[in-house]
Amino acid sequence: MGLIDSLFRRKPPRPTAVDGASRILERFTTATSMGIDREDLARYPVKQRKVMAFHFGAIEYLAREFQLDETQMLSVFVVFIDTYFVMPITETGSISERVQGFYDKPEEREYLEAGSDVCRRWHEDDERRAPLELGERLQRA
Repeated sequence: MGLIDSLFRRKPPRPTAVDGASRILERFTTATSMGIDREDLARYPVKQRKVMAFHFGAIEYLAREFQLDETQMLSVFVVFIDTYFVMPITETGSISERVQGFYDKPEEREYLEAGSDVCRRWHEDDERRAPLELGERLQRA
């Protein structure tokens, strides 16, 4: 019976690159949240956009690591927004417009670049305290 079970048992699907990037982003987001005042964040949309830009920078870093295309990268970002910001779709606006704002607005671009750097240092160099830089930046802002 064991042989028959092993032959016909469904094997779990192999994780995709998007799954791998999403898992790392989830752990990274947990690490960054330790330094953030969530109530303060909920009151200030400007800070929310900075946090989104920071994490989009991390997503860009992970997209390079996992060789994600633009659509896959944006799908990771949409899941991030839906999970951590619980925004109705009417409030999220166009994802591509939101991302373009990260590049166009100097202050948000600074957070985007920092997010990429901090995620790299956390993931590659094992700097476990690096994600706390997000909270430090928000306090200075």
